[in-house]
Amino acid sequence: MPTKVVFYGRYSSTNQTEQSIEGQLHVCEKYAAEHDMIITQHYIDRAISGTSDHRPDFQRMIEDSASHAFEAVLVYKLDRFARDRYDSAIYKKKLRENGVRVISATENISDGPEGQIMEALIEAMDQHYSADLSRKCKRGLQESFNKGYFIGGYPPYGYKVVDRRLVIDEDKAPIVREIYRRFASGDRYRDILVYLNSHAIMNNNGNPWSYTNLSVTLHSRIYIGEYHVGSMEGVMPCPAIIEKEVFDKVQENSEIFRKRRRERRKSDGFLLTGKLRCSKCGYSICGTGNDKANRKYYYYSCSHCGYCVRSTPLEEKVMSALREYLTEEKVQELASAAYKAYEAESDAPDERMMIRNQLTGIERKIENGINAILNGMDSTTFKEKLAELEWQRDELQKQLDEMEGLSTAFTEEDFQFILSEIVGKVSDAENDKRLIDTVVNRIIIHDKDTAIICINLTNEANEPPLEQILVSLSSPSDAYNQNRILFTQGWMTIAA
Repeated sequence: MPTKVVFYGRYSSTNQTEQSIEGQLHVCEKYAAEHDMIITQHYIDRAISGTSDHRPDFQRMIEDSASHAFEAVLVYKLDRFARDRYDSAIYKKKLRENGVRVISATENISDGPEGQIMEALIEAMDQHYSADLSRKCKRGLQESFNKGYFIGGYPPYGYKVVDRRLVIDEDKAPIVREIYRRFASGDRYRDILVYLNSHAIMNNNGNPWSYTNLSVTLHSRIYIGEYHVGSMEGVMPCPAIIEKEVFDKVQENSEIFRKRRRERRKSDGFLLTGKLRCSKCGYSICGTGNDKANRKYYYYSCSHCGYCVRSTPLEEKVMSALREYLTEEKVQELASAAYKAYEAESDAPDERMMIRNQLTGIERKIENGINAILNGMDSTTFKEKLAELEWQRDELQKQLDEMEGLSTAFTEEDFQFILSEIVGKVSDAENDKRLIDTVVNRIIIHDKDTAIICINLTNEANEPPLEQILVSLSSPSDAYNQNRILFTQGWMTIAA
């Protein structure tokens, strides 16, 4: 059965045209045909830089991935997905949580286990190095923000941008007021969504409203006249659509609903969520809980065959095995594998070089044009062309300056340092979850006595090539041992 994929295409340069998208699509269609894939939908952003994640179709694609309607995003090159490695790591992680991977039609860059470690460590390193990165990137934005200019990508629903400033969109503002009125009166998200979508009221992207759209709208202080941008200092006043009393009531109701959801949905606290698979049927194993006579029981239960295992003993065994497995030498080995994946992605064709080449060509044309005018040519049309070339040059230079500001290179020592930090921290729920997300590819529950932890490290002796830990759930004295695992018909048997 063909793999369902979507195509994502983008071009950013003012010199590029729709033909750029057609060329990307042609290569991706050829790749899909050769690899038994079917492209079910196109997401395309035109004349938008990949250094920014404010791309309408890109964000729509990320949101749509939650529907599980496709298994992969197919791009011409990985820089079409994102030029900034931080955005690439973060959004690939979001897609991977929804069971979606990113495939390049022209680059043989691994999106496998070592890549997963690389992306997790880059995300962790972002917390260490973001302060320096912010200083490089936000100076110009802060100046624009201080002048009262809107610096986001698309204005929030209910607003539009006029002369670079936010003004109320009188066609959409009544919808915002109605959303707030209904939620303040006690309506739930699903009730409001039914109202909006039954009346064919579209969101900013021209699509039906979703829980995410609604949540952002109901929690944004911009609607009471306070324009915040995360990395900017201060608050910029803007026209208010909602009265503060109504806004506060909405936040109060939202917190009440949130507490109720937390009480009902116990799976939020399960350490191994998203990693467990059932060896009997291959389906996901998810956390669940119940209350019998005020005694709470928590399990991991297969969504298909119903097989279940108590959560606490399993989590303790897995963490014990990982702590014993992750010696200093193994941490270095994992970090080295992640760094190699990072280097491979860094070696992808650099769009900065393409922009520099375009700049060189434009500057040559400008120089030739100026020489022609100095030599007596008097052509109004040529002078207009010269002005257009100068504008293109300035726009390309802006793009290049943005990309230079976002450039950060990591060393293998950086990867080792961050992974050592994660492994060496005192065990708590947050750090244990980060450790699981970083080094564990999946955990296969074989029976009530055995679990197999598949580590994000290539081992050519195994199929698939993941290093495995065989965990004994019934014997406290034998935390783990490594064993060859043979995968048959998509799942596994344990070899002697």
